[in-house]
Amino acid sequence: MDERDISFFGSKKKDKSKSSQKLEAEPKNSKASQNDKIISRPTTEVDYRTDNLHIGLAIVLNHKNIKGQRPRNGAEKDCKDITASLENYGFQVRVYNDLKKKKISTLLNSVAAEDHSQYDCFVVVVMSHGDKGRVCAADDFYSTEELWEPLLGDKCPTLLGKPKLFFIQACRGTRIEQPVLITSRALFQAAVFPSSATVDRTMYAIPTTADILVMYSTFEDYYSFRNSVSGSWFIQSLCSILNEAAQSKEAQTVGVELLRLLTAVNRKVAYEYQSYSDNESINEKKEMPNFMSTLTKTFYLRVKPKNADAKIDDLPDDEVENDFEEKIHRIFNTNADFSALPISPQYYI
Repeated sequence: MDERDISFFGSKKKDKSKSSQKLEAEPKNSKASQNDKIISRPTTEVDYRTDNLHIGLAIVLNHKNIKGQRPRNGAEKDCKDITASLENYGFQVRVYNDLKKKKISTLLNSVAAEDHSQYDCFVVVVMSHGDKGRVCAADDFYSTEELWEPLLGDKCPTLLGKPKLFFIQACRGTRIEQPVLITSRALFQAAVFPSSATVDRTMYAIPTTADILVMYSTFEDYYSFRNSVSGSWFIQSLCSILNEAAQSKEAQTVGVELLRLLTAVNRKVAYEYQSYSDNESINEKKEMPNFMSTLTKTFYLRVKPKNADAKIDDLPDDEVENDFEEKIHRIFNTNADFSALPISPQYYI
């Protein structure tokens, strides 16, 4: 049966989480000396660098059990599949289950302080209940902006100028996408970026919010569907497209263009899925993923070897909480004896 990833607890309360109100004009760790001049200029660089040793770190925030909510049945399959898909490209994947709001903040700030200089990009995958502009931790809502704010250009210097990719499986409202019949399809093409000469002895300025892509499982204000056996439409489609591309010669050499893959995910969910439910109000309905991008160049995903020397730190403790239970639930290794991921999919009624 298809379900919806929407949360109702606290839906009439205002979100207490606060996003940052002020962004600094220049990164704290990228200030020029008095002899340097900071300017804004055209660039001849149209592709992100992918010549680093490793592709990057991926954080997976998986929420099945949320305070006051029915369990998100099917979450284990989504978590297992997206972990495997990211590892196919060589991502160093860290999975965290049912973290509380404060722990998520502590985690992201800790990750931002790590050295990402040998990586091409950074990925966060969130799977939870949600509402407009916010998603659920195990105990409370938090703003979606809180996912990327610790990793902006003025906060995380080793990810400056690198793609930061966020994938969010959650409802964004209560509207339901209706089906509509079509008779034709249209194609479109993108234009090339203009080039310009470089300027010597300068530091060029870019916005702190540059180089971010956020892909949502559904359009703003709409429900997002998840099957209690086979997982969510969006995550399963994302895994399918990534897995297929990873096997291509292109991915093994020059890389596959990210936006082309994400457009394929949009197409797969839009054309191949519709809901089946005993509840007539959500039966035979649709879903439309979408993404918001401040990427300034084209990014190509390449299959690379995993970083064997990468450390997998324990979840950092904050000053107030020392939640031993959360540490136990966190998955460090999917093959470990205490792994919460099932060997085979769980079946629910």
